[in-house]
Amino acid sequence: MAIASVSAAIASQHEYLRPNLEELALLSGTLWKRINARTDIKAISNRPARIPFQPLTGGIFRTGSALFDGNDMGQGSGPQETFGTLSCVSFLQASEYTALTEYSTDSDEKAIANYVTLTQKQAAETFGGYMDALYCYGDGSNTLDTVVSTTTNGLVVNNANAFQDNQLVDIWSALGGTLRGTVQIQSVDIANNTIWLTGTYPAGTTAGDLILVTGSAGVANSGLFGLLYYWAAGNTGNYMGIQKSAYPGKFSTPNINFGSSGGSLTPASVRALEAQIILALGEERADSSELIAHMNVDMAAAWENNALPVQSIIYNQMKGDESADMLKKKQTSTIAGREIVRNVRARPGLIHFIPLKHVFRLETKAVDYYEVGGQTIFPAYGASGGLMSAMLFYLVTMVQTGLGQPRLAAFMNNVTIPKYYFGH
Repeated sequence: MAIASVSAAIASQHEYLRPNLEELALLSGTLWKRINARTDIKAISNRPARIPFQPLTGGIFRTGSALFDGNDMGQGSGPQETFGTLSCVSFLQASEYTALTEYSTDSDEKAIANYVTLTQKQAAETFGGYMDALYCYGDGSNTLDTVVSTTTNGLVVNNANAFQDNQLVDIWSALGGTLRGTVQIQSVDIANNTIWLTGTYPAGTTAGDLILVTGSAGVANSGLFGLLYYWAAGNTGNYMGIQKSAYPGKFSTPNINFGSSGGSLTPASVRALEAQIILALGEERADSSELIAHMNVDMAAAWENNALPVQSIIYNQMKGDESADMLKKKQTSTIAGREIVRNVRARPGLIHFIPLKHVFRLETKAVDYYEVGGQTIFPAYGASGGLMSAMLFYLVTMVQTGLGQPRLAAFMNNVTIPKYYFGH
């Protein structure tokens, strides 16, 4: 008989299982959570909501010295009002698990985590992440990002964190263009800024193509309105259906665009952008708008880099035998006195100043489980018509967002991304 190897004793060996389930995917969201907590929420029916504005003032001003002696003093004018309209759009997220996953993980003796509980908990977090990304990139069409380049079974994008594992997305040549096809994301790879797919990308996919939430119409003004819709400079296009050209300047958001060649973020440029808000509606209204600065880690680093070169160390006043640490543990939490909200789903090279006091949300259906007669967990059906040993649940919402004061908001775009961030 041969010498017994370790396989002969394998049946009686204890197996160690580390009691921590490490989550390797990005969950939840940052800005959407802030909007939930800090902005006005109004429940509405399925009819469009009317959003009133007063874009123009009234009153005709003239000299009066020659008019007060019985002469015609002319006619006057009054404030001009208009209104925009918003309609809620619908989103859902489906989750599914099998009976065996429930049976085999429903106690501490069987598993370190109850799979059903884990699935339901993370469903809420991933749903928040989807809404966060959609609001960050929201131009009204449900576009999430653009294709930077293609690679084998993958797409290089501007920010891979705008997506999540297992997500279905549609590839469009352009809004109103050609739907190239639907793909499923296998894994999000932020280190390479790539979304890896379960198969090849659709034929014809090329740089500049748009990546949309699956099922989207692929046309403008058909989805969630977010940062790229409301934070827009100029007088072209519409604002909640109002033609911006009808009221030049009144629906244009203050902006500093560094152009295609980019430009460095400086204290002077931030102050100049703040001045544009003050010039638009006055300092008092600017100071009361609860302005926050929303950015990704690249722009937070660009802001911090302004302070690093001006540090000084007086060595003869230092104690101990260590050199000075030129970095604090945390970056600054403010920019020009405004709170910085760092969001890893935000688009690189952009800073949005958001007046939370004037951001609002309309809801026909708040985020919740889809329910039928009190039931929120549904069995799947097989090809035979009988039940499958699989269970489904859905998170659903009907929602739209608004910005009541586009001139109290502001943004910087094409800011130079510091070296080592997002492939630079």
